[in-house]
Amino acid sequence: MTEFSRIEEFIQSYADNIAKVLGLDVTILDEQGIRVSGTGYYQELIGLPAPEGSFFRMILQTGQPGMMFDMKKNEAQCMNCKFLLQCRELGTIGFPVHKREKTVGVIGIIGFSPEQKEKMLHHSEKWMPFLQHISSLIEHKLLELDAELEKSCHIQEEKPEASIAPVYFAQLIGAETGMRDVIVKAKKVTNSISTVLVRGESGTGKELLARAIHSESTRSRYPFVAINCAAIPETLLESELFGYEGGAFTGSRREGKPGKFELAHKGTIFLDEVGDIPLALQPKLLRVLQEKTVDRVGGVKTIGIDVRVIAATHRDLEQMVKEGTFREDLYYRLNVIPLRLRPLRERRQDIPLYLQHFLHRYSTLLQKNRCQLEAGMVERLIEYDWPGNIRQLENAVEYMVNMAEGERIGLEDAPDYLLSEGEGKRNAHQAQSLEQLLAEYERSVLQRYFTDHAYAQDKAAIANELQISLSTLYRKLEKYELV
Repeated sequence: MTEFSRIEEFIQSYADNIAKVLGLDVTILDEQGIRVSGTGYYQELIGLPAPEGSFFRMILQTGQPGMMFDMKKNEAQCMNCKFLLQCRELGTIGFPVHKREKTVGVIGIIGFSPEQKEKMLHHSEKWMPFLQHISSLIEHKLLELDAELEKSCHIQEEKPEASIAPVYFAQLIGAETGMRDVIVKAKKVTNSISTVLVRGESGTGKELLARAIHSESTRSRYPFVAINCAAIPETLLESELFGYEGGAFTGSRREGKPGKFELAHKGTIFLDEVGDIPLALQPKLLRVLQEKTVDRVGGVKTIGIDVRVIAATHRDLEQMVKEGTFREDLYYRLNVIPLRLRPLRERRQDIPLYLQHFLHRYSTLLQKNRCQLEAGMVERLIEYDWPGNIRQLENAVEYMVNMAEGERIGLEDAPDYLLSEGEGKRNAHQAQSLEQLLAEYERSVLQRYFTDHAYAQDKAAIANELQISLSTLYRKLEKYELV
């Protein structure tokens, strides 16, 4: 049984949706080269192997993406394919599907007409990252199934964390785009003993990143214990973190209770909103971090612990240190490996990926047909600044799926805060093609980078950030009259 045999319905639904969006045929192969899903011409070939020597077979062997045009004339990779003379493909883009560094399949988009080939040539630089995201979603699904299987095969000690599925870097939306740099750093320290401090606004996914670091580490067999330091009253926080002995205070359990640090022994503790820890409690936290020991409230025995600490905050700790509301020594003890998650408004290229993910989730949860956003609605959502970041975006999608009467979601289904006075009606009547909307968005992205003082109009740096060649950047700047 191959990896994809467990998720055939899931990947066929993705193939259908991609074909509708791009106007091209889609095919997906498993690790043995068998077509497990397809659209159009390839739907009839599901269950059959791809030809030996074909382009997709080469991607399976090398694990590297690729694109080809005019197979019969110029592409040496196809010369060994026994169906070369019968091939009707004019353009093909293929991307491998990996699971923990192993190639387990290939996803490809194919054009059969000159018009489709021209479209592929024009959009190939955008579609490669798109296929990479779809590949990551498939990997995400496979890892989820592995986690469920592992959970059913092992009897675990009953803990609140035991029911939470692991999170892997490949599952994080934006792992190959807006979050790429921070994930590269996070991967380097998965097995380090050093404390990680995740910075970022509320709703940017700090806990998900912490869970991914834990799940990818050698501590993944042990607990991941999360505590929100801002959500627990100051009078209870000490006992929650460090535990207490029986009779330590009125209302305490007779047998006492271990704290979060003890429960996380050999695993990871996630201190969310660590900037909200009261000043009076900070010395005790500092001691735990330095000595790797815990003293329970009311206890006389010191307890040794082996815990990886990941902290997170949206607060300006440096300013708090200056104001005297956060200890400087604790700040340096926490800020060993700083990771910053950018807000959604600084990585707008990820918004369409989140939209696709949340639309699928809430269409399924609310038992509705798969909802799609109208083009004008997508543009509006990309342009919005999302002060609540991913959490707010998810809430907006859930609202819109609830409000939608059919499969299409338009401005009339959006939350009120997304519509300014008169603008909603005006946009609702301005019919624009997908090509025009993509061009407007591309122009706005380029303009934003060139007005960002951080890049100082350094074209090489901007091209590198956008993952395009310098010549492509110059061509686009000329196209949009930005030079």
